[in-house]
Amino acid sequence: MKRLLWFIAGIAIGAVAAKQVEQNPQARKAYEEAKLSMQEFRDAVLEGFREREGELVKPTPKPAKPASRPTATKKTGPKSKPSSK
Repeated sequence: MKRLLWFIAGIAIGAVAAKQVEQNPQARKAYEEAKLSMQEFRDAVLEGFREREGELVKPTPKPAKPASRPTATKKTGPKSKPSSK
């Protein structure tokens, strides 16, 4: 019940603030400035996030392979252990 009361109070305060911003040019200017600064902050955070994500996801270069020379490999059958019976 207490949470419902705070929820309704928040809606009422928001409605009063919206009405003040609508009627008062100084409040409207302050609102627009706050909105602009929040958008700039959001854009800066997103840019930093994307930059860091790019650093973390960037593929690591594979080491250069040495020049391969054909080598003779001796293939042997599977090694088996002598049975001890």
